[in-house]
Amino acid sequence: MSDNQFDLYSEINKAVEAALKSRGIANILLAGKTGVGKSTLLNAVFQDDYAATGQGRPVTKTTRKYDKDGVPVSIYDTRGLEVKDYKNNLEELDSLIGNLNSSKDPHEHIHVCWLCISEGTRRIEEAEIELANTIAKRNIPVIVVITKAQADDGFRNKTIELIPIARNHIRVNMYRTLSGKQINNTV
Repeated sequence: MSDNQFDLYSEINKAVEAALKSRGIANILLAGKTGVGKSTLLNAVFQDDYAATGQGRPVTKTTRKYDKDGVPVSIYDTRGLEVKDYKNNLEELDSLIGNLNSSKDPHEHIHVCWLCISEGTRRIEEAEIELANTIAKRNIPVIVVITKAQADDGFRNKTIELIPIARNHIRVNMYRTLSGKQINNTV
């Protein structure tokens, strides 16, 4: 190809790359009580074992940002909300959001919060309601993600009733196959 020829394919690729870079990324804050499946949800979204998961004691000790090359999403996996000490957790999350959202660069801001509530417990704690309200006051949309969903039996409607500030209430179930690969099933 001579210097005067126009390479349409190359120009389209450059335009697509520029558009992808300029749109930035969506930053998602995962919040909820210890053991509801926040890290498992993160791993299912990215289809890989990014965050440690487990049973018993809390696994996630501090908030950590995860991203994956080529995926325009970053997920902040937070320490579990301990109901007995939720005021401190709430202050930490509020401070984190304040710090990130004070950046002049909107690509650094938290854009949405996925508030994870386990369907298996059939409970919505006052701490979870207060967490949703605190985040919503920061003008961050809250989506209630009902984890470990197996049999709704009206639980989704209860989350809608008790957390009306949320923009949506969805049920999900993540499980592992025998090979260890994670499968994400939306119920």
